[in-house]
Amino acid sequence: MTLLEIEAFLAVVKYGTLSTAAQNLYITQPALTRRIQVMEEELGYPLFIRRKGYREVKLTEEGTEFYRIAWKWQRLWEETNSISANKDRETLAVASVDSLNHNMLWDLFLKFTEQGYLLRLYNAFSEDTYRYMERGIYDLAFITLQDYSQPLPSRTQVRPAYREAFVVASYGELPNDNGWIELEALQEDKEIFVAWNKEFKEWHANHFNEMISPVVVLEHAILALYFLKGDYWTFAPYTTGERFRKNGAHIYELKEAPPYQMIYYLFNGNEKQSAIRKFLELLNAKLKTMPPDKIQSFLG
Repeated sequence: MTLLEIEAFLAVVKYGTLSTAAQNLYITQPALTRRIQVMEEELGYPLFIRRKGYREVKLTEEGTEFYRIAWKWQRLWEETNSISANKDRETLAVASVDSLNHNMLWDLFLKFTEQGYLLRLYNAFSEDTYRYMERGIYDLAFITLQDYSQPLPSRTQVRPAYREAFVVASYGELPNDNGWIELEALQEDKEIFVAWNKEFKEWHANHFNEMISPVVVLEHAILALYFLKGDYWTFAPYTTGERFRKNGAHIYELKEAPPYQMIYYLFNGNEKQSAIRKFLELLNAKLKTMPPDKIQSFLG
């Protein structure tokens, strides 16, 4: 199986039809069809459901599974080729939970590349990060959960980066005292619940009636942007709250607030120290511009 065949398969998935995929690959449709057939013969199972009279093609169950492998294969091939092409520019692989990418780190990524560095960015779940650090997939990672249940890889170090306070966000005006809000003023059946971290979930369970269901329960914080409307409300770390504010939401301080959200960073020993140090300097400079009662940096 060749890279050309992998690219052919991914193009058909992307464009949905053989004809459009062939046009974008600058090959004939029969040539594209042949590449797909060669792959199916080697794999021993069909990748696409072929229906007479329909231009669009759909993946078989096996094809869906193979898509994940093919995508990783192509990415690995691109990374392999980039080693020689970019040998004069240092590459940093950075992983972060989704909410940090969108609300804290995105502009730092731009500044970092403007200084001549290359980036590989990954969305990370805190519980997976230790394993990927050990494998060398990540050079630097930001997480919201320091996992004491699994042994720390020998070369991986974990340190606190910063912590941030929680606020309440709503596009409706909630009962408040000069911007401060009591927990009793929050209608539990209007909540957009985000499972920010273990400490937050424990605090929430101790302060709210578990028998009253929120409007929606989210594992991915970024989705709260789409659900928050009207008099619905949500708890959010300060930086996420500021993003809501820019979109027109009201932001309230809590008289009885959840514990601060801790952000940790992981790195592997002395590997890529100069690039990691530069990125952390950019992050620390940004943190220092924020209200100290909302954000506290541990980066120096």
